[in-house]
Amino acid sequence: MAKGSYEAYRKALSDVYRGWWLAWPLTERVAVGEVRKLRPGGSVTAGSLAERGIEAKPGPAGAPGDITYDAGGTVAVRFKAAGVAAQGFSSVAAAEAGALVEFRDERSALIVYTGLEQSGLADLAELADSLVRRLWRGDWDPDLLVVSDVIAARAGTVLIADRAGASAELRLEGAVGPAPLQLVDLAGRAGFSASSRLGLNWTGTDLTPCYRVVRVRRTWLKRVREEYGTPQPGRGLAAGPVPPLLVDEARDEAGAVIEHVGPAEDLEDAGPGERL
Repeated sequence: MAKGSYEAYRKALSDVYRGWWLAWPLTERVAVGEVRKLRPGGSVTAGSLAERGIEAKPGPAGAPGDITYDAGGTVAVRFKAAGVAAQGFSSVAAAEAGALVEFRDERSALIVYTGLEQSGLADLAELADSLVRRLWRGDWDPDLLVVSDVIAARAGTVLIADRAGASAELRLEGAVGPAPLQLVDLAGRAGFSASSRLGLNWTGTDLTPCYRVVRVRRTWLKRVREEYGTPQPGRGLAAGPVPPLLVDEARDEAGAVIEHVGPAEDLEDAGPGERL
């Protein structure tokens, strides 16, 4: 995948979901309660909270919606209904419904996601409590990330121009009703009939375009280390039970113990596929 295509996609979604991480490649599935670990060039899944004996209760999901992005008006889309011949279409048959997408500028992006739904952890205080207890015992790496929120999509289509003047003809598969075709009709149902100068042309279903992560707050960890020492894997911070003060802090003020981390915030090892 060309780096320029990723950067165009990153810029487009960061306008809408600033502070969220991108699922990359586009086929990657990310789930609430997933644990991720940084590595050179990005991050990888490292299991889940459930596998570590931590309950991750999901909260109620938001109402579904759609998103369409056309790079500030630099993309033109023309539709044709099935059974109608239309000027400019060369590979979509007259009997088929289709769309002609033309890009005015280099790195222009057309992104369409439909059936978007946000879900997340129901109680971050419970997560903070669990992480404090495991950190004390030495059973938690404070550099690990926990997926706290996910934007899922029923379907999506992404096109990125490699250079100015790029174009694509798309065949709209499946039943098409009598209503006028719209951009959301491209999501997940577009078959690429012909293309020119595209850096990326992709379509899929059951996706997770974006997600947010939390980790142990650095300032909290520094304060705990100064007071109790540096936690050792398998041995923890100190002998005995967790100090009630730390447990109460996690339960009453979860934001003091864990923090949402944006991909561009203090993640020196994160690669280009993980930043917004």
